[in-house]
Amino acid sequence: MFSAVAAEDGPARGTRSSRRRQRPSTGSDSLVQQQPKAKRQRVPLSEATFVNPEAQPEMYEVKSDKVDLYAAKRDGYESPVIHAVPRKELTVRSKKAKAGERVNKGDGSVVLTTTAAYTVSKLPALPDRIRSDSQSEIEPSDPSCARYQANQFFTDKQHGAIHSSHGYGLAITHTHALVWPYTSTTSSPETFTFSLPYPAKQASDPLPLGTLVSPSAASEEPGLVVVMPMSGKITYWESISSAATLDFIRQQRTGVEDAIHGMFSGEHVVQLVNAESAGFVLVFSTGRLAYLNVRDSHGRPAISVQFLRGGLSNTSGGILGSIRHALSTSSLKGDVAAAHANHGTKVGERAIVAATTKGRLHGWRLHRGGHNETFADVDIREAVIEAVENTDAQITPESFEIIDFAFVPRGVEKKYRDFSRFSDAISSMDESLQHLLLLVSFGGKRYQQYALVEVTLAAGTYQVGMVRPITSYNTPIRTIAPVRPRVYLPRPALVAFVVFDRAVVVASLAALPDTPESQLQEEIRVLPATFEDVIDFRDEDLLEIVGSGLEEPTAIASGSAADDVRAHRHKTKNPATVLLVRGVGVVRVAITDIDRFVSNKPPQVTAKSKLEQAVFFGIKDDNPLVFEGRRNLQFSSKEIGDAAVQLSHEIVSSKTPFIANLPASMENNMRMRINCLEKLIAHLNVLKVDLDQRTRWMLLFNAEKMFVATWIWKQHEKFLAQRGNGDKKSVISETAVFINEQQKTEPNPAIGEVDPVRHWFINDVWRLEIFVAWGYEIIKYSYQESLTDLPGLNRLLYEAVSVASFALSEAHRYRAEQAEVYGVRKWSANAGVPEPWNATAVITNNLKRLVEFCYKWLDTYKERKDPTLDYSLLEIVQAKLPALTDQYLLSLAEYAEWASLHDGEEIRRFGKICEEAYVTDSYNKILKLNDSYGLWNNALELSMKHQSFHVMARLLVDEYQSRKQLASAKTYNAADHWAAMGKIIGKYFEQYGEDFAFPAYEIMLETRGVSAVLDFTQDKQGFKTQFLRSKPELAKLSWMNDIDREKDVKHAASTLLDLGLNREQQIWCKKIEISLGKLALLADEAEQHQSPDENGDEVNAKTLKGIERIDRELELIRIQEALYDQILPSIAVAIDESAEVQLAMQAHGPKIAKNQKQRLLADIFENALVRLLKHEALDPLSLIDLLTLCRLKPEHVVEIGDQFFLALRVASLALKGDELTDTTALIWRRCYVRDDWKAINETNDKADIVQLEALGSTAAYSAMFAVVERHKQDESFFPVMRPSQSLGVYTERLDRRFNDMDDTFRHGLIDAMKQEDVKLRTFIEKHQLDSWHRTVLEEAEKSVAREYDMQIRALAGSSSAHDDDSKEDDDAVRKEGARLL
Repeated sequence: MFSAVAAEDGPARGTRSSRRRQRPSTGSDSLVQQQPKAKRQRVPLSEATFVNPEAQPEMYEVKSDKVDLYAAKRDGYESPVIHAVPRKELTVRSKKAKAGERVNKGDGSVVLTTTAAYTVSKLPALPDRIRSDSQSEIEPSDPSCARYQANQFFTDKQHGAIHSSHGYGLAITHTHALVWPYTSTTSSPETFTFSLPYPAKQASDPLPLGTLVSPSAASEEPGLVVVMPMSGKITYWESISSAATLDFIRQQRTGVEDAIHGMFSGEHVVQLVNAESAGFVLVFSTGRLAYLNVRDSHGRPAISVQFLRGGLSNTSGGILGSIRHALSTSSLKGDVAAAHANHGTKVGERAIVAATTKGRLHGWRLHRGGHNETFADVDIREAVIEAVENTDAQITPESFEIIDFAFVPRGVEKKYRDFSRFSDAISSMDESLQHLLLLVSFGGKRYQQYALVEVTLAAGTYQVGMVRPITSYNTPIRTIAPVRPRVYLPRPALVAFVVFDRAVVVASLAALPDTPESQLQEEIRVLPATFEDVIDFRDEDLLEIVGSGLEEPTAIASGSAADDVRAHRHKTKNPATVLLVRGVGVVRVAITDIDRFVSNKPPQVTAKSKLEQAVFFGIKDDNPLVFEGRRNLQFSSKEIGDAAVQLSHEIVSSKTPFIANLPASMENNMRMRINCLEKLIAHLNVLKVDLDQRTRWMLLFNAEKMFVATWIWKQHEKFLAQRGNGDKKSVISETAVFINEQQKTEPNPAIGEVDPVRHWFINDVWRLEIFVAWGYEIIKYSYQESLTDLPGLNRLLYEAVSVASFALSEAHRYRAEQAEVYGVRKWSANAGVPEPWNATAVITNNLKRLVEFCYKWLDTYKERKDPTLDYSLLEIVQAKLPALTDQYLLSLAEYAEWASLHDGEEIRRFGKICEEAYVTDSYNKILKLNDSYGLWNNALELSMKHQSFHVMARLLVDEYQSRKQLASAKTYNAADHWAAMGKIIGKYFEQYGEDFAFPAYEIMLETRGVSAVLDFTQDKQGFKTQFLRSKPELAKLSWMNDIDREKDVKHAASTLLDLGLNREQQIWCKKIEISLGKLALLADEAEQHQSPDENGDEVNAKTLKGIERIDRELELIRIQEALYDQILPSIAVAIDESAEVQLAMQAHGPKIAKNQKQRLLADIFENALVRLLKHEALDPLSLIDLLTLCRLKPEHVVEIGDQFFLALRVASLALKGDELTDTTALIWRRCYVRDDWKAINETNDKADIVQLEALGSTAAYSAMFAVVERHKQDESFFPVMRPSQSLGVYTERLDRRFNDMDDTFRHGLIDAMKQEDVKLRTFIEKHQLDSWHRTVLEEAEKSVAREYDMQIRALAGSSSAHDDDSKEDDDAVRKEGARLL
């Protein structure tokens, strides 16, 4: 594609065919053939110059990022290669700005970043030779390749400078110097390339030094002088344009050459100071200086160099003596930090100041021809250190160095001087006073502190003024940097630019509005914290600042001869610095508006401005600036978080100036806003900002809204495409129009805002929750007000359902994908998480209404065949109904969860409503999808997603049962389908556990009965057993399952006993369950005996204790059944339950006085009697009431035992503690008051036998006889109380049954108890009942003794006959027990 380049000396070899004879590079023929048409039609070097003329036509259009240049030689002179078509550069396209780049329309520059204070832009003009390497994708390794040689210009060491006064940039390598108009608006500017004679032999040698020279009287273009540091060779071109023209014509060097004579061995030039119009100053590595002039006394080009001679006091020697002596002393040798020349008011006179790194300043006044005089020689080190220490900066004085300095401009306008923090010297026009701004540093290899210090020199004295610490940059200076840091102070001296190798510090030197703090700092000459920012370049090997310069406002620039307005000079109103950045090109850092620095609200570096730079400019991969990871955070996490939220909102609402608010492509605009939001969170993550959860959720919600809004816009275009011609109203456009004006930004037609849809998507995306909810409102109003016909409403419904369902689902998907990026966690209390935009009250409400409207619409028109309706849209609505239902349920769940963590009472109340609605609708609405629309799979999927296990169980169990019926009917493959469904249910048992298994068994039990539960065989996890055991009401099934399926006799016994002892209400069932439980317990004990373990004794003790309790319960049941048997004959003729109660009360009811209080006892008795007749298991206290209040026939003692004795047995079997004591006292009180002890106590005229019969007929005697008789069998049982011990029971409080009764009932019952107590007390006090108690007890004991003696004698006679029978009976019992087990 590119032509080959001549190896050595053929100037045009690469432009001609290889078959032609090569002509010599010099001679008349060469001059004739290559004579240009006119002098002004010179051919500058560009990529077009080297295009092969024999190539195909498309190869002439060379892009600026693929350029081949001529070869560059390190070790000798080489003429430029001239193409046969000298103006070919006109076919080269200008570099186009990439998508997203901000182009300054005035000069074609690309904005790299901008703030309220400054703008950084990349200028378009750059020589093709420099650009080619930075944009090349493949680096050739063959040295003979032209691209390799061209790329060497960029990859080799280089440096340069920007000469704004001439409008040219200068770049120098070991072999070439390039000069071009850096302000040109074309990407391939007119470039002047100079091959340097006598280049360095070593790549490590210092680069040549060069500077532009003011134009001569015969030219408008500047000249160029280049000094070879090591060899001392000097070349001067009087005009860059004439030099290039002559080179083109004659193919030979046209510059004036000479050399520095008298250089020491190893000495080299380190700096070339342009002191025009006085001349130039050369600074050597040894500290020597020399004066350089490029014109003779007649103004003709001529080079002369003179070393400085003589001492500092030798004024006759001029500059040749004084400066050399000053800088060649041992203390300063090789220690020159910088030397600069100041503008003077007199032609041919300049002030020269040199600074050493250790803090010494020397000043001379230099005249044309080399004459000079010294005006300063001072050591400012200690004074500067002290001034910096007064700023409270923590510095190390021994590390002090001067890096660079700049002259403070003279003649600054008063409005700027008034706001300057410089001393009064800024107002001085005295030529004897030199006003300097020094850049000094302190620190070490890893951390360095910088400061700007004001110093004035006058009449051999100095004064240190303002100190301005640099706080935003502390990176040490690289020793291998191509150029030393520079400080620039352009007019009007309000902003300083400090240029490092990969960073630029913009520091304000303007005063802040007066405050007490600023006044105090002003008194100690310390600058308060004003604007300061750092512009960082990427830390890459091939990216560094290799040259710089300043630009001053044109209107207030100096009026010297060198500053005449020229064609290439950049005209600006604000100061700037221009950088030559290797790997990038020319970059300008310009103050946006210098007048803002003298306003009441000067620019500030804010967290938001830093985020804006990173988001809107860091988003481009090819931006050479870096916005993250280089500096420590200068703002708190809260400040950054608040700024991020504000910026995020501005992006979503298009309120930022960095995003166009009237885009041509709405989709591209919205995607760009999404990219900005993603860049924002990525930048925050790189900075590792500690953001709270509220901030993170707000950022994520904004990103979600932007993402969903983009999808909605695409749907809008899709809807419009689906509609017919002329129909441009979709539900989206209608929503944008009809949203309440208070809920959107109203467009202003007066200024051309005539598209409400685009206007909404530009300005109101942050209100997306309103937009999504309003879809239903459009349907409702259109339906109610008949705003559209039936087909139109059908399509609106289709669109509304599509937007609502998929928009919210896209939001959830985006949230799930980005949750980790945004660092959001599950909501927690006190986190301050904002209301989820996709689950607001208005969205949940309108989604529910939309779902129900879909039900109504489908139910009305699904089966009706209306020819005007598009039934495909109805099918789509039905198909999207599950997704819409899903989003409705999700919104309910999210709002309920969020509201539960909120402090607001109203919000928590509505959250409870949403929670209840979620529980209800997650069952009803999911089940309706299957029941009404046959969407079984969708319903099952939703039930699984929302863990609505009752719906899930209903769907699966119903399907299982229906397939079972088909299998029973022997339908084809039905058995396989039934078995497969059973396996699916079993799989879900394993997956979801009891949460699903229990509802499934409940539905089986409800729909198919007990057999469906017991016959289900796919339960491999034992959930059936867990289900049955977890339901007390299913205990009768549970124990069967324990015996039949689980073979767990022990648990079956536990279940039966728990059922019989605690929950069973029917006395017969209770007896059976307890008996079976006892039998199972005995069987388990037998099994334990067969396999004994170390806990066997403990198990036996528990079993024995359980059996004892069972025996007690069985005894209570026997007593209740015996009582029932006594009452049964009295109700034999009853025709119904009511008659049974009435007859029983008449026959056995207590004889109670006719008063309200005593009637309460009758009510208690009747309630217990009703339960007895219904065969309910009575509680012990109710059974005791029946036994103690009931009237039984006298024979009952023989048939069932004494009723009071039975009551005492019930109390001893079922009660404990104080309750047993109180109940026993109650029983004896009722026993004692049963008889008339007044009559018994009247023994007058009674024989003993009569008295004994009277005592024997009392209830007390019968009860005591039974007690004493039982005591013979069980010595622990002797619950006998004297009458006086029975007094007072339940006269202050009642038993636990009546704790919840109302006070009236309780007080009445206590009064009834007190009446019993009064009656008993009367018998005790007036009729000697306590004494009679003793007598009755003694007689009972005697009677029992006599009875036992008679039984013993009777048994003794028949004992021998019964021994054999007893043995046989025992064997029979054992066998029967074994059979039952």
